[in-house]
Amino acid sequence: MHILRTIGRSIPLHVVILSVAILISLSSATIHPLDDHFQYQRFIELLAQGTVDLSIPGFHGSSFLALPMYLLTGSELSNIYFQILCAALLVPAGYIAVSTLLRDKVAGVLFAYIMAMSPFFFFLAFRGFTFPSFTLLVFLAIALFARRSVFVWIPLGISFLIKPFSIALAPLFLLWNPLQEKKSGWRSPWVQLALALVLPAVYIIVEYSQIGRIIVGAHPHIDQTSVFFSGRIFLNIAHGIQMLFSIHNYYFPDPALTGPGNLVHSSPILIFLGICTLLYPKLFWRNMRQVWGLRLSIFMAYFLVVLLDHMDHFYMEMTVLLLVIASIAALRKFPLLIPLALATLHFQWLYAYLNFREVFSVTPVFFVTPLVVDILFIMWCACEWRTVQTYISGEPCAPPKDSSVLLT
Repeated sequence: MHILRTIGRSIPLHVVILSVAILISLSSATIHPLDDHFQYQRFIELLAQGTVDLSIPGFHGSSFLALPMYLLTGSELSNIYFQILCAALLVPAGYIAVSTLLRDKVAGVLFAYIMAMSPFFFFLAFRGFTFPSFTLLVFLAIALFARRSVFVWIPLGISFLIKPFSIALAPLFLLWNPLQEKKSGWRSPWVQLALALVLPAVYIIVEYSQIGRIIVGAHPHIDQTSVFFSGRIFLNIAHGIQMLFSIHNYYFPDPALTGPGNLVHSSPILIFLGICTLLYPKLFWRNMRQVWGLRLSIFMAYFLVVLLDHMDHFYMEMTVLLLVIASIAALRKFPLLIPLALATLHFQWLYAYLNFREVFSVTPVFFVTPLVVDILFIMWCACEWRTVQTYISGEPCAPPKDSSVLLT
């Protein structure tokens, strides 16, 4: 019984168990390289020979990071191995990022649970897509920023070279200042953002000097003159709203592409709660600068996507992550919403299974993570039954420490 109480109450142990569960679920899938992987892998192999060939389509930020994996293994799957490694680190990285940003360990472990229940963030690694490495670098950038590090620009700048949607973090970094400290010198968010932009600036200059244009992502037919000239902007706006609030979805801009992955890659409950905390900030937040930072970053992340002609559902991940971070404030204030959010997150594993079962030959071991999450949640409720009883009765609970940026 003592062991059960320890597991139920130890936040670091929860994060470790969730990480192990993700590893077990990842072991259920088989690597199946597709489209973009071959471009990233070719770039890595040429890089190992001392050649930087930016005529190869794709944003190759993660390819530079995957180079040691190739030098170590010599494998033609080194890009995928690196993405799987990044996927395995997403839960602890997400916990560190959110607990540091919000100055609240409980908020961090809530986010770790949500991240663990979001399989679409993990399993793209098996086809060679770079979203796991992008998400990991976003978490590292947030964590370093919250710790006032002078190295924020490194993961942030590299993330720009994977998917440029992380530029949406700029308003958050410029306005988020929980302790009202004046940051100067190298720690200034303005300086860190400027340094981060140096990396993509150098990348663009080199690419333009090599081929005379800028290839946007893995789409060789899209360049700097056509990327934002979308004839589907109004369809994208409508579809983006539909997607954010859908458990199941219909891809009306191109019905033939409708599939199990065409849905919000989180819970619509969390999306709704995230928006609520930003519409009624005095109920949830201590500092309006933080609220405006989140508002502007979410708007920027969404706006960048709807401007594109090629609106991939996975491009919405930046918007989803920021809304989920905002939703933590509502879950902390109204804990009885946590089981509802947890229940709807199970749909992610169902649709991810339908989406990946054939291409990755997924086995039933895939479902270990949601099973572990359910067991941990039940154990916590059993160990903290008095707290649960307090929530149900509606009695006031002890607020978090004053250092938290949440108002509960």
